[in-house]
Amino acid sequence: MTEVLRARGITKSFGGRAVLRGIDLDAQAGDVVSILGGSGSGKSTFLRCLNLLELPDAGRIEIAGTTAPLDHDRKGRPRIADPRALNALRAKTAMVFQNFNLWSHMSVLDNVIAAPVHVHGQPRGEAIERAHGLLDKVGMTGFAQHWPRQLSGGQQQRVAIARALATDPDLMLFDEPTSALDPERVREVLDLMRALAAEGRTMLIVTHEMAFARDVSSRVVHVRDGVIESMGPPDAMFGAGASPAFRAFLAH
Repeated sequence: MTEVLRARGITKSFGGRAVLRGIDLDAQAGDVVSILGGSGSGKSTFLRCLNLLELPDAGRIEIAGTTAPLDHDRKGRPRIADPRALNALRAKTAMVFQNFNLWSHMSVLDNVIAAPVHVHGQPRGEAIERAHGLLDKVGMTGFAQHWPRQLSGGQQQRVAIARALATDPDLMLFDEPTSALDPERVREVLDLMRALAAEGRTMLIVTHEMAFARDVSSRVVHVRDGVIESMGPPDAMFGAGASPAFRAFLAH
């Protein structure tokens, strides 16, 4: 199988507090990896380090054959060694955020075509045609000219997923994509993510939706205090083979 992600020894501290303390994780093409853990365990920070929204203090990240261009300055602070290589890495990933992060001054259509046109250089006509197809795919037909403020939370998140799909990324990163939604909107977003998993999309998902993680994941990862405490297939993680720490997490 094709390796899409290889992360080794990822560390990150904020103000002297270690948030990530050496995380190793791989993902193969088509893997759906659910990352579970308590608040403050480092799950979202790890996800943000993968596409360098946060710069890890140490470690190596490779996504679809492209190595993250990480370096350090004379004081040992992390920095980007090559901005062009950063763009190449980010072109292989797309992130769906907890709070949607749609651009409020752009229509739904312009949100979806922004990266293909302005980052990847796709002709605008081609990008628009693809965007309409993606909006159909996520159940947002007829909303292309709406503004984000006119949409419900669930609708905004579906547009955010269409925007992520617009660049056809090798790796999709979901950071608690349903936690800001009303309960009745959670299912529509989870159903869409199930469909993406069925298509063979490679996804890393930080989530608190335990039933979703159990049913859809190829692997479940439990992060605790900045390290991977345990991981394995969902049958083992949610069954008798679960570690005591993961069972305690589930009990809460």
